[in-house]
Amino acid sequence: MGLAIMPIVMMVLVMGIDWAAEGKARKARGDAAGALEAFGEAARENPRAAWLHDEMGFLLAVLRRPEEAIGQFEEAVRLDPRLGVGHYHLGVARWLKQEREAAIASLGRAVEVEPGNGEYRYRMAGMLYETGQLERAAKEAEMGTRLEPRRAEAWNQLGMIEQARNRNMGARKAYERAVALRPLENDYRNNLGLMLVETGDAARGIAEFEQILKRAPGDRSARINIAFALLQKGDYDAALERLRGLAKEFPDVGVVRYNLGLALKQKDELAEAKKEFREALRLQPDMAEAYYTLGITAWQEGEFEETIAAMRSAVEQRAEYGPAHYMLGTALKQKGDLEGAVKALEEAIRLDPTTPGPFNTLAQVRQQQGDAGAARELFAKAAEVKKKLEADQVRRLSTMGAGGAAMPSRR
Repeated sequence: MGLAIMPIVMMVLVMGIDWAAEGKARKARGDAAGALEAFGEAARENPRAAWLHDEMGFLLAVLRRPEEAIGQFEEAVRLDPRLGVGHYHLGVARWLKQEREAAIASLGRAVEVEPGNGEYRYRMAGMLYETGQLERAAKEAEMGTRLEPRRAEAWNQLGMIEQARNRNMGARKAYERAVALRPLENDYRNNLGLMLVETGDAARGIAEFEQILKRAPGDRSARINIAFALLQKGDYDAALERLRGLAKEFPDVGVVRYNLGLALKQKDELAEAKKEFREALRLQPDMAEAYYTLGITAWQEGEFEETIAAMRSAVEQRAEYGPAHYMLGTALKQKGDLEGAVKALEEAIRLDPTTPGPFNTLAQVRQQQGDAGAARELFAKAAEVKKKLEADQVRRLSTMGAGGAAMPSRR
């Protein structure tokens, strides 16, 4: 017998593809759809890998498929509740869908999991700022600047939050840090200039705006803000000249018309001032300050109905506008609407219990209502608040030292 010839069986070994590595490679090349497909294969092989679901969620967001993206992020944090980046991405995706409360909750979880991550703090502070939660926003922003002290946008963000909290010196310091880190960023320098003006250093503020104009002569914000600084300095003629020119050049910018109205008011051209305030409000109906100043100007001319309407609009736009509540209460008292006056004045006191005026006016209303006891208590409280206010002013003056007041810095 001849030797049987055994057939040679060729065994082809097909090496398995590392889909996770393939997904990363495709993502690095900018192939979002290909990367999503690869990570999907990897997730089928390893369905409990939370990071894969996070990657797929990110790519779905890039591909503008937000609902699917959120589903993947939710699966990622379900599989691994300690996956900070998953909570972060989920928060951002929810924010983009206008699910603000849920977004902040997700970012809060990301911060809890990774408290040393400056990006999470920065994004969280921004969300809190946008939703008016200023105290919490300030804490997150301050922590963000500690974690990333050389991040200019974090300092600028802190400045914006402090400005919204009416902590102008804190805002000024934050903006100074932002400008020091990124001196060519005009928006940061513009913010600094405004805070310098607001804190009594108009000359230096103007110098900052002029630095912007050296690089960008047509910068509208800087040009408008120089006129604003001149107003704050009390140079009304110069401000008026600039603002009239700006109003012709930019007829549809509400803040220009508002500032022009302020300059005219300071020149006692009240009728013209009111026209400008009304035009500013036509262009920008949410400008609470314009309603307030229109109301004050109407009050000066004895137009109490317009004052009441303007102050009501001011507090509709900004519920915590204490001076507007005070002025509304004063005007309602003048009209004889005592119950309305009480409500407005009590709100003014709630918002700012450190000003004697609302206490005094409310005391007068209580007198008119025949409540002598309440009136006495309110007059006494007004006197107490006034005494404390004067003591604080004396204390501030005493800290200036024997050398006198400092001269504003100039460049």
